[in-house]
Amino acid sequence: MTKQRFDDQHTASYGSFVEGELVAHEATEWQDIKIVKTETHGNVMLIDDVLMLSEDTHFVYHEHMVHIPLACIENPKSVLVIGGGDGGTVTELAKYDGLKRIVLAELDEAVVRMSKEHLPELTAGLDDPRVEIEIGDGAAYLAAQDGVFDAIIIDSTDVCEEAHAGAQTANPLVTDEFYANIKKALKPGGVTCQMLGSPTFYSNGMELMYHRLADLFTHFKPFLMPTPFYISGDWCGGIFSDDNDLTPKYQHVPEDRLVYFNMDIASGALALPNNVKAMLKK
Repeated sequence: MTKQRFDDQHTASYGSFVEGELVAHEATEWQDIKIVKTETHGNVMLIDDVLMLSEDTHFVYHEHMVHIPLACIENPKSVLVIGGGDGGTVTELAKYDGLKRIVLAELDEAVVRMSKEHLPELTAGLDDPRVEIEIGDGAAYLAAQDGVFDAIIIDSTDVCEEAHAGAQTANPLVTDEFYANIKKALKPGGVTCQMLGSPTFYSNGMELMYHRLADLFTHFKPFLMPTPFYISGDWCGGIFSDDNDLTPKYQHVPEDRLVYFNMDIASGALALPNNVKAMLKK
């Protein structure tokens, strides 16, 4: 193995690195994608030199992003995933026997292609016959939908930094139009889950997103997840809805099919530390 070091610098004084063999690298119209084979953590994906996932720890993130929102829905049948071309979120959804339709809307086909080749465990669910893969602008796909999804999972890179500038930003996944289209695309009782970022490193942006989503939706709850390979360890998502009180009470997938998640984890993730509660009150 010819080792290389790839640095992920988050602030001027703090960061992390991945060391291993670069087994795949492609610069697309949208981003720079690297797959690094490590000695102890399996293959690791970096996008624009930011660590996205590792084979040995990805399940913590993906299980939170899927099973928390769906635990709030009694009988989910259809789910839209925006982003998530690595396949991890879809593979979790494929564990739901009751789901009839799973749509993956991914901007960059290279993420799907490279993940299929180098991250086969994550992409196993993409071959499920219930899965439809739409390559292109996820926000545009969403805009064309009307009352067809029980849940929407936004599995993108961090949105909170883009939110620093205010309510309207260049990121199409945080505009007022985008959130209006979410409301339009959901069935009654539908729930959306969005990855937000780190309350430790992006406290200003996270506070903005908390208030933004709380203002736009009748119900909004942030949750924390201990993502081992992300820079601060504590990462945050949010679930929101206009007509679902966001109480996780439905266990659709048996625990023996999951690595990390259970219903106690669902309740614990929604129990916020004082500093995060304070962001919601400001």
